[in-house]
Amino acid sequence: MAFGLSILMRKGDVTSNIRNMIDLGSQDRIKYGVVSGGSTAIFFEDPDQPDEYHSMWRAMVQNRNSSLLSRVEDGVRRVRESTDSDPFAFIGEKYMLEYHASRAPCELKAVDGNVEDFSGEYHLAVTRHLDDATTNQLANALQQLKDSGRLEELYNKWWTERNQCSGAPADSTTCQ
Repeated sequence: MAFGLSILMRKGDVTSNIRNMIDLGSQDRIKYGVVSGGSTAIFFEDPDQPDEYHSMWRAMVQNRNSSLLSRVEDGVRRVRESTDSDPFAFIGEKYMLEYHASRAPCELKAVDGNVEDFSGEYHLAVTRHLDDATTNQLANALQQLKDSGRLEELYNKWWTERNQCSGAPADSTTCQ
């Protein structure tokens, strides 16, 4: 399964024009943040990123106390507590934010960030002491799960079927 960045926001008029990361970064009404020191923060902090993303990082550093958060739960809480007069968006890993947007009371939405420079595949973490044969068996088994559609079935089981807000993943097109 591939991963990417998404934006977690409250549903409402103030967030209705945000369709991707560039939209979020090009406005100044909605404040936004990331987990400090996490992979998302490292992405924005990288000076080699396009200017749009690096300027978003500078804005987060300027608002350090409210934009650089300790944990994902702090970001989700900040979004839930935000209002149209004081809006906040949390930027993070797509599937994690889809999950939070799929939880009652269903006032949140996850919008795909459409960030091509932040994408990849999930990997299985194992002990360094595994031999090459076992590592290859695991890689082959994961590829078979992907090729057979089983990974998609698991995603549907744990995200789609357990969605408390609708019958589809919690994104801007299905959970508004």
